[in-house]
Amino acid sequence: MPLVWNWLRQPPVSSDPVTSAKVIAFATYVEQTWINGDYPPSLWSHYDNTGPRTTNIAEGWHNSLNSRFGMPHPSLRLFLDWLQKCQFEVQCRCIQLAAGRQPKRRKPVYVQLEEQLWTAKVAYSMEIGHLFTAVFPDPRVWSAFYDASLRFLSHASYMLGCM
Repeated sequence: MPLVWNWLRQPPVSSDPVTSAKVIAFATYVEQTWINGDYPPSLWSHYDNTGPRTTNIAEGWHNSLNSRFGMPHPSLRLFLDWLQKCQFEVQCRCIQLAAGRQPKRRKPVYVQLEEQLWTAKVAYSMEIGHLFTAVFPDPRVWSAFYDASLRFLSHASYMLGCM
């Protein structure tokens, strides 16, 4: 994370001074908040994670909550009925798991996506590892690091549907 941030924090050159000031202000905010501030990368970076891709398990639950109601603000009665049903389902599932029932299988599409992401991470790590085992400081290392990081980020964004 620190290597990639050192590369990303340099704002691109812009002929518009207002845009340049905004980009610099944004880079400063990211560094003070998400890199060296209250939310260090260890909280939100899931590069080494092999489990759920969300940074907060509640995000998945919140997403299912929104999709079940089909509206942003259900009535209190509708919400309480749903909450009681949800509590019952969770309680039953906990009893089943405690009795030895297997966890639910994950959807094959997610299993395949996580395998592809893991393969991309391993390839990127190997490439970076080879770069930084070269005679240091080789000036070509940083441009190769930049290219490899850009390829990995673009590939991961494509797989996750961000591009």
